[in-house]
Amino acid sequence: MNKLLYKCLLAGGTGALLLMFVSGAHTADDNPHLISKQSSQAGCTNCHTTTPELKDEGILHSKNMTADQTTFSKDGVAMCSSCHNPNQGHKVGLNIDFPVPADLPLNEENDITCLTCHYTHGKLDSDRPQASHSFMDKLMNAERLKKSFLLRRNNSDGELCLTCHNVN
Repeated sequence: MNKLLYKCLLAGGTGALLLMFVSGAHTADDNPHLISKQSSQAGCTNCHTTTPELKDEGILHSKNMTADQTTFSKDGVAMCSSCHNPNQGHKVGLNIDFPVPADLPLNEENDITCLTCHYTHGKLDSDRPQASHSFMDKLMNAERLKKSFLLRRNNSDGELCLTCHNVN
């Protein structure tokens, strides 16, 4: 098979898979992480021990807030795993024996949880890429470039990962 035809078939197949993935994605209206006084507070106790009081009228952003683990009904892994597949992403439960910045909280045992790198409340869309992306992402998955992934720090060039995975 000629190389150009092969590349076209590969690109077309990748595009079709991407279209199926994106069409099955959640919309902003379905985002359980987007909390405001206008949102239903019924689901808060899925993660929190009590319904937290919202202090202002805007959207709750917890990116720079300290995660008070005592207010959660489950630990920072079980809470996220109730909706997200725990096998898709960074390994959690690893004990860290070196200091990490305060904005990347560990649990009481110094273990990595989902909340170490991700915050829980905010918008899923972003005005600039937050996660690393490839040339193919730019061509085939432009939607990925507009997601926040609820990351505590920008990681478009690996900045978040390099906080712990220092290459020196």
